[in-house]
Amino acid sequence: MLQVNRSPIEVMDVTLKYIGFDLKGAIQGSKHILGKIHMCPIIVNPYKSICLFPYKSTRKEDCVWFNPEHIVKSKAHRFKTEVELSNGVSIIIDLKRFYLINKIQAALQLKKIASERGNHPHSLSDYLALEKVKPITKLKEGKYNFQSLVEFNG
Repeated sequence: MLQVNRSPIEVMDVTLKYIGFDLKGAIQGSKHILGKIHMCPIIVNPYKSICLFPYKSTRKEDCVWFNPEHIVKSKAHRFKTEVELSNGVSIIIDLKRFYLINKIQAALQLKKIASERGNHPHSLSDYLALEKVKPITKLKEGKYNFQSLVEFNG
């Protein structure tokens, strides 16, 4: 284990800057991909496909960032969760297991989407066209309206 005299958020920002990025940009990118979620995961190293998520506010000194790939299992302990990591270490965090699982899923989704976009980038015109697609909505009679797809391909 390595101890440093910096806050978790400072460590993350320095780590990102080392490879030419910054924390603010990583958060903005994550929110653009996943939507405006609270305490979003971030891609820390796109070259090695490393994604981390904080389990609590990054402003807290005791914030821990997790790599979902290193979480072996989790167990509920009333209102807390025991997280077992791939190095054999376990840590009990002040978060219900349900919320931890949601954070893991968001991080894995971000990692997957970012990897797909990095490996199979669209041209800028494709990207701008994708932005114009309206979501499929449910009509009053209970059927889904697929008209937005027809209009898009039209």
